[in-house]
Amino acid sequence: MSDIPNRRKIRIKDPMAVLAMETQAVEADCHQRMTKIRQNSRMKDVLQLKEVTLSEQLRPFTMQIRALHQLEEAAELRIREIIDGHIAELRVQRDMVAMEQLRSHFLHREWSYLKGVYPLLYRNAETEAEKLIVRLEHETHSQRGKRRGR
Repeated sequence: MSDIPNRRKIRIKDPMAVLAMETQAVEADCHQRMTKIRQNSRMKDVLQLKEVTLSEQLRPFTMQIRALHQLEEAAELRIREIIDGHIAELRVQRDMVAMEQLRSHFLHREWSYLKGVYPLLYRNAETEAEKLIVRLEHETHSQRGKRRGR
C-alpha cells in the first residue's frame, strides 16, 4: 500500500507522449502564425513568422508535421498577394519618375527579403516591374510623337 503514493510522485515520462505533446504545441503555434501571416502586409514580417524553431526531438519528424507545410504554403500565398498588390500599384503610375521611385522602394525595401527564401518570386516581381517601366516609357514616347505630329 505504501508503494502506491511513491508511484504518483515518480512519473515516468513516455517518450511518445512527450513527442505528441510537443507536436501539438508546434501545430498550435503554426496555426497562430498562419492567422498573423494572413493579417500582415509586410514581407519581412511574413517571412519571420514562417520560421519555426523545433526542439531536437522534433527535428527528425519535420516532414510529418502537417502544420509546418501549411504554414509554408500560407506564407508563400501571402507573399504572392503582397507582390500582386505592389504590381497593381506600379500599373496605375503614369509618371516615369514616380514609377521608378516606387519600383526602387519595392526592390530595396520589400522584395529584397525574398532573395534568399523565394528567389523565383523575387525575380518574377523584378521582371514584371521592368516590363511595366518599359511599357510606360513606350506609352510616354508614343504620346510625345502624337503631340509633335499634330
